[in-house]
Amino acid sequence: MPANIAVDTSSATLLRTPVSSVTGVGPKRAAALAERGIESLEDVLFNLPARYQDWRDQRSIKELKPGMNAAVSGVLAAVRDHPLRRNRWRRMFTARLDADGVSLDLVWFNLPGYMRGRLPEGKRVTVYGRVTESPDGTMQIVHPELRVDDDGAPPEPGIRAVYRIPTEIPQRLYQSLVATALGRAESLSGAIPEAMRRQHGIASLGTALRAIHHPSDDADMAELKSGRSAAHHMLALDELFTFELAMCIERERSARRSGLSLDAKSKLSEAFVRDLGFELTRDQRTAIEEIRHDLESTRQMNRILIGDVGSGKTAVAFWAAIRAIESGAQVAMMAPTEILAEQHFAAFQRLCGPLRIESAILTGRTAAEQRRTIRDGLSRGVLPIVFGTQALIQEKVRIAKLGLGIIDEQHRFGVFDRARLKALGPEANVLMMTATPIPRSLAMVLFANLDVSILAAMPPGRVPIRTETFDASEIDRVDEAVAAEIAAGRRAYYVAPLIADNDDPDAEPSEPKSVEAAATRLKRGALRNARIATIHGRMRPADKDAAMRAFRAGDIDVLVSTTVIEVGIDVPEASAIVIVAAERYGLAQLHQLRGRVGRGGTPSRCLLVKSGGAEEKSSERLDVMTRCASGDQIAQADLDMRGPGDLLGARQSGALPLRYVSYVRDAATIRFAREMAEQWLASDPRLESPESQPARGGLKAMLALGFSLADVG
Repeated sequence: MPANIAVDTSSATLLRTPVSSVTGVGPKRAAALAERGIESLEDVLFNLPARYQDWRDQRSIKELKPGMNAAVSGVLAAVRDHPLRRNRWRRMFTARLDADGVSLDLVWFNLPGYMRGRLPEGKRVTVYGRVTESPDGTMQIVHPELRVDDDGAPPEPGIRAVYRIPTEIPQRLYQSLVATALGRAESLSGAIPEAMRRQHGIASLGTALRAIHHPSDDADMAELKSGRSAAHHMLALDELFTFELAMCIERERSARRSGLSLDAKSKLSEAFVRDLGFELTRDQRTAIEEIRHDLESTRQMNRILIGDVGSGKTAVAFWAAIRAIESGAQVAMMAPTEILAEQHFAAFQRLCGPLRIESAILTGRTAAEQRRTIRDGLSRGVLPIVFGTQALIQEKVRIAKLGLGIIDEQHRFGVFDRARLKALGPEANVLMMTATPIPRSLAMVLFANLDVSILAAMPPGRVPIRTETFDASEIDRVDEAVAAEIAAGRRAYYVAPLIADNDDPDAEPSEPKSVEAAATRLKRGALRNARIATIHGRMRPADKDAAMRAFRAGDIDVLVSTTVIEVGIDVPEASAIVIVAAERYGLAQLHQLRGRVGRGGTPSRCLLVKSGGAEEKSSERLDVMTRCASGDQIAQADLDMRGPGDLLGARQSGALPLRYVSYVRDAATIRFAREMAEQWLASDPRLESPESQPARGGLKAMLALGFSLADVG
């Protein structure tokens, strides 16, 4: 169940029905859906459409242009069935759509079973799909969807939702699952109390979900596509209300928690700053003073350090660690990946070696005997600092005198993971870090339960990254530019949005957007002499880790990847990153990906490849990337544009418990939800009234994410 949604008991029971019990979903299809996290009708309901088809926008054949999506009506003629030359087991179906004296070619590869033998030759039909130009110059639609224009049949919807689902699941089957789920969700309630809902004219959750999955024929297509419809807004507001309730309650409790006071003489921390070999920026010095004040207090520190890639967050974190150690406490620093944990461990040894502070690293790769030694040193209080991954909270780790927990790329961890680290030392101070660019005003609201430090200035001497935009038709130029970098002894990344092209029903054969297709093209083309490896989320963790290590060690020249490389790999020799179908990403995520290069002293390039037919709004975002270099500029531009996209990029496991919120676009909604939460808590601080039951239900569901709300039930 979505962590912040409260539902009527009867609705909850009905929606927990497994998809495997629905007609048409056998074991194989159920397993494919489960891999995408869709196991019940409730999961079906909260898997929102990836896009929409506008069957209302009917075009004549003469109006069609390559790249447009269009609905076209005419008479179906010349239906033919052909075996494919190289695979006679697969069939190609062709047909012609005739209207007003002109024709449109239609092509289906591996036609869906429900359509085979049912192409209604001679009847008037409407087809929908992306228009392309065939080799002989005629207009065609490959794999169009088809409706028979039958006066006696019930009218088809003018706007149809399309879902991101496994290839084993036909869209029509999934749409029937959605219809079943909606039929059982009439009494679905949200977390916002009914009185507040009426006061502000907020629709019910069931009404909003129906409007998103089954839009009315008069719905605004632009709002639906961008996730800015009233229904999308309601979904975001409901989960934000729960989140802000949790933040307000947690903030009050944090203010009452005692923390270890770390105020010894500053011999080691002063020596660390003096011997760094570079001057700290003004922002770094300000952050250090804020942290110093927190650590010397008897109130537990809960601070987040926000800074762009390369802004010097690590140096600030190391200062805090040394401050805790010289005060007699122990430190644990947790990172989301083994490689990032190893990078921090190596950097600490390099920068803090002269201070003679013993350190260790604990990850899933740590040998059993070494693991026992580390755990023993921590439990006896003789090992000052340990670096690690989730192994720090998953193993039988006991830290005798934990005074400071540092969590890097905090949004990559679930809130429960962060709570587990805190549990290793109930009075330990906590410092979280993120490179996600967030405007200061928005950070103060998003992290209302935390103190915030921001590193906006970059250290002197950082080499700017040259960012350029290319059309998909110019991919050969891009490959040649990368080949030149490889020939000069450097390394490169290619990032694609898909793992395989069949993960996207809109993927054009001539314009592959997947890791598999990109790697194949490179191995056959300009980079055929380079050492190329791939990495994506369906690989085993050990295989992903091996590919990253080989790339960092120089055994691989080009790493072709999905966005799994966004965080956690630092390769100074990498001087180029190519982002295919760059219009699919938000500004913040593009900036994070760009930060994978430019980490050495070599001038670096970020090459953004725009798909054919990309929307104008997407092109504007790419233009921003070419103009703006810093995370602060990116965050402000994103806020000004109010464009679609998520401040944290693609949804990540362990991110903030908000599924339907765009942190930039919904800035005003976030503030409104905060005001509503504070207003409701002012009238019912303990949520004891019957009217607070929906809010209590939402908070109880959020307990699974580790918020310390144990007495709200």
